[in-house]
Amino acid sequence: MPILLSKNCLVRWNWRVSVNGFPEELLGMSGMRIIFLGTSAGELYPAVWCRCTNCEKARELGGKNARRNSALYIEPYYLIDFPPEIVTQAACCGVSLTEMRHLLITHPHSDHFFPWLLRWRYLEDQKYVENLPLDVDGPRFSRLETMNIYGNPLVCDMVREVVGPERLDKCALKIHSLRAFEEYQVGELSVTPVRANHSSEALNFIIERKETAIFYGLDTGWFLPETYKVIARKRYDLVVLEGTFGFGLVSDGHFNFEKLRKAYDLFRNDGLLKEGAYFVTSHLCPHHTPVHEEVAPILARESILVAYDGMIIDV
Repeated sequence: MPILLSKNCLVRWNWRVSVNGFPEELLGMSGMRIIFLGTSAGELYPAVWCRCTNCEKARELGGKNARRNSALYIEPYYLIDFPPEIVTQAACCGVSLTEMRHLLITHPHSDHFFPWLLRWRYLEDQKYVENLPLDVDGPRFSRLETMNIYGNPLVCDMVREVVGPERLDKCALKIHSLRAFEEYQVGELSVTPVRANHSSEALNFIIERKETAIFYGLDTGWFLPETYKVIARKRYDLVVLEGTFGFGLVSDGHFNFEKLRKAYDLFRNDGLLKEGAYFVTSHLCPHHTPVHEEVAPILARESILVAYDGMIIDV
């Protein structure tokens, strides 16, 4: 059965052509607007150095079939993850990075966090704002709201190492170390990081705004018992889980579609999905997952929506 759209849970595609019977654009009020800035696993889709059938087909077809590293935007000024191509990814989706005030990082792997770009926020002296002298060099000469970065201690140490602890203020950055299973106020959002089943002390996020709740789960393997116990306390309007290895590899640190189907059944049977909720997969590897045009209809029959770069969901 295709996914049914409810009046309170809306999806819009940036591309002109709709797929799987979903309309091109739906308008309405929402508690949270989410844009998928990227939906690939680490090697990109098509993979940079690969000429396999899926990679070549993605190059030929383009559009929804081409993916960049996974990242998520929540209006008006929240990001989850900060991959190397985030500047281009944000621009393609009409998102201004200069407006971002809160950056949640799942873990420090380079396809999820590339902090070197944060160095270009540096402003030597406020007296230079909007008054650029010809004899002064620097990456920024305008005001910028402070951006708060939230992550595990490895992420925080990485920011200090790359940006420099003495330069954080002049880069308009603040660092917040997160502990799993503690609730934090992040702007207007309530965020509870939970422990992912992945390396580098990775975190997944339960994110709430008023009555709206989403779960963002990448990167991770099957849920740790203590993690699912916390996840199961909520009911969700949107669940985003990785599908890294598609129809292929079974991994302790990632999902494939077999685990994804099992997770959908678990959430549904335990009553964690609100009426009209979306169950979405992202973080897809090209070598085990066909191009979007082929895989999306297959998973849609099982009520799983395949995300793509630029997809907008209003919940």
